[in-house]
Amino acid sequence: MPTSPAVRTAFRTALAAGAVVSLSACGLLTSYFGAGNVHEIAVGDCFNESEIQTAFSEGEVSDIPLVECSEPHDSEVFHTEDLPEGDFPGEASLEASLDEICTGSAFEGFVGIDYAESELYVSGLMPTSQTWEHFDDREILCYVLTEGEPVSESLEGANR
Repeated sequence: MPTSPAVRTAFRTALAAGAVVSLSACGLLTSYFGAGNVHEIAVGDCFNESEIQTAFSEGEVSDIPLVECSEPHDSEVFHTEDLPEGDFPGEASLEASLDEICTGSAFEGFVGIDYAESELYVSGLMPTSQTWEHFDDREILCYVLTEGEPVSESLEGANR
């Protein structure tokens, strides 16, 4: 498992890029049909990264396949943050905001150590220009991700 911050950041960026596309499809579908849990995901929700990516790759998604944190999983939502109102800042700016928000004090406050010292990864979901403009979507959602063996507990306070 890569542990250097640069390698982990590159890995996280690749995951986030897939999630960004996914959020656009989810946001549009859910807003039109009003079904599913995609806009109800909250801090403390757990899931498996492979299941969420599979669901997103199949197209129309309104439900994120959540699991109880006491069941095997590799991902847990640890922070959400609404960005300020205004014009869509652009994808590069949002990616920089996601990186800053998700690897900063929110990560350390949840996991218990600085991201640069952690063996865990970070990814997240962010608005697209369509969800920003049409659905007033301003939320960045951060989740911590293990690589390898799943866990059957919360990663809060994991100190790893």
